[in-house]
Amino acid sequence: TLLSHKEVVSTMFLALLRATLSPIKMVASGPREAKVSSSFSLTCTVMGTPLDSPRYDWNCVRQTPGGQLQFVGWIYPFGNNTGYAPAFQDRATFSADKLKSKVSLQLHALTALDTATYYCARQHAQ
Repeated sequence: TLLSHKEVVSTMFLALLRATLSPIKMVASGPREAKVSSSFSLTCTVMGTPLDSPRYDWNCVRQTPGGQLQFVGWIYPFGNNTGYAPAFQDRATFSADKLKSKVSLQLHALTALDTATYYCARQHAQ
């Protein structure tokens, strides 16, 4: 059975692009909604640079219905490294498909508090 409106986790996906002269683009895809206790996957396709470029890491942030921005995690395919905010450490998993230029974030054990708009973002690696 479907859960009530307040129990369904909204997972609208948009790509967050930095204003730059670079032609790099990210296109996000995934389900628009997911049920409480289930999982969802946000996939971001990267165009205009190799996914495993040493110049960038790829991030996921979310914005709650109240407007609060929250960092979820990052992946650095060049070094095969990932990192997660403490609140997501045990239920988020980043992966990269270098051949398809895609990064994916899976978030498990969803709750109503995961209702948010999720964004892909790139960051210049340090």
